[in-house]
Amino acid sequence: MKREHDDLEEQLRNLPKHSLTQEDKRKVIHSIRSAAKPNRLKFLKPLSVFVAAACLLMVAYLASPMYKSEITQESRLGLGSMEEQDYLKSFKLEIAGIKSSEVTMDSSKETLHGVRVKVFLKSKKLIPIDVWNSVEFRAANPHLFLKDGYGIGNSVSYSSTPSEDGYHYTVAFESLYANYSEVEIQKLLEASEASEEIKFTMEYQGKIYELNNKSQKTVTLDAPLAISFTLPDRDQNVIGLDGKIGILGPENFVAEDTRRVAKLMLYYWGNPESLVGKEYKVEAMNIYGETLLLSEGVLSAGLYSEDAHILTSFPAFTGEGEWQLSFYVEENLFEAFRIEVLPPLPKTENYILLDAPIEIPVGKTHELIIENRSGEEQSIEVQLMNSKGIIEQESIFQLDPNAPYDNQGTIYHYHGNITIPEKGEWSLVIDGEQTQLFEN
Repeated sequence: MKREHDDLEEQLRNLPKHSLTQEDKRKVIHSIRSAAKPNRLKFLKPLSVFVAAACLLMVAYLASPMYKSEITQESRLGLGSMEEQDYLKSFKLEIAGIKSSEVTMDSSKETLHGVRVKVFLKSKKLIPIDVWNSVEFRAANPHLFLKDGYGIGNSVSYSSTPSEDGYHYTVAFESLYANYSEVEIQKLLEASEASEEIKFTMEYQGKIYELNNKSQKTVTLDAPLAISFTLPDRDQNVIGLDGKIGILGPENFVAEDTRRVAKLMLYYWGNPESLVGKEYKVEAMNIYGETLLLSEGVLSAGLYSEDAHILTSFPAFTGEGEWQLSFYVEENLFEAFRIEVLPPLPKTENYILLDAPIEIPVGKTHELIIENRSGEEQSIEVQLMNSKGIIEQESIFQLDPNAPYDNQGTIYHYHGNITIPEKGEWSLVIDGEQTQLFEN
């Protein structure tokens, strides 16, 4: 009896921590010890059944898809003896930039205004998705126009695609909508981009971490905005400065995308003698002072009415927002203009859209092209999901039999129709893979 008693106590102590609390275990063991000897056998037999059943149920639970630990085994790799609460801190998540914009909402009587603040974050190492989804971001400021404790909800973008300086994420905060005047809106916009006045923090596993609130210094881009104009001697639309400089290429440039910048034509107007055969250079700079060398070489004579031209390509723009393009000839500034680079194209692990969300008309059926490198499926299912996780539309996209090529091999395109009913935040579920949230 004593041995059976001791064995059962040992089983109770070794039960998985999720099955019984320590207090419950203590009470059961105390009941066994307190029971009269003749009654112990009656007590132990059903208890043995209970212990065995509890163990079996716990093993089944841990092996089932319903069990989700807050940090997966994959996330733990490389942690060593690090405490779970210090896990996120090890990734050195920092603020890469802050951008604010005015947002409006039409009520029954008037148009209300607010401010949306996007905080761009980066980390040297990839933060696993299960850890990222357990983080809550907060913004506190003396102006009280941001929602304190605003959870990540549907306002967080997660990207697992590395760039030169690490991995990038976006957190968006919004002010309460009100009948602000233009002066008040301007003050809110200025205050929201002054990162010293807003304290950004994140909570993970009950511990609060303060983000690096020293955002990059911004620079003023003072060149005129590019315009779209048609060349008088041919049916071509270019962007730039009419009669001075133009780019024949896409209507919109997109961050992190090499497709739209793979083949471009630059047109120059001026004195042919000071252009043709001269060395040129094109540089780009964003509001944070980041610069890119877009193109360089020697200018050729004009093809039509322009005085010089060059066929070239650009590297991908590293981020969305405003960029200033400066065109140099023989190291002297020839012309400059500003463009707005769109956010990266929505994508999943294996699929990427070829249209930027802002280019998809609202409330109209639009043919969408989705790119894939494997082409294993003849058709794929595409679902349009709103910010609340509700499927709004389902479509079947068919594989285009005419597969183009590039320097990486065959490209497969799937064609199908989609209708985005209204402006807002959306995502696509493509063949079971979900894109990040995007705004149209």
